[in-house]
Amino acid sequence: MKLEIEITPEELRSAIERKVRTAIADQTNHWGVDVYIRDQIKAHWQEAASALIAEALHDNATLRSKIAAEIEKKIRAQLSAVLKKKEPQ
Repeated sequence: MKLEIEITPEELRSAIERKVRTAIADQTNHWGVDVYIRDQIKAHWQEAASALIAEALHDNATLRSKIAAEIEKKIRAQLSAVLKKKEPQ
């Protein structure tokens, strides 16, 4: 009796990916992983937040256009409200 099985590269890749995902899931289930992740977030939080703030502040053109758009919306709303009050009914 002869048995032949053909395995495509895609099937092989898929099988290996499943094994890797399982190994990663097993590793993340260890009790120390949650503590490690929490500690890393605490250690890098201030640096990451500062970088995001600095990036937002350095992009003056975008920041100014956002501020201008918000001011324009507010002024239009106020003007509309005043005009509605002044219209005869």
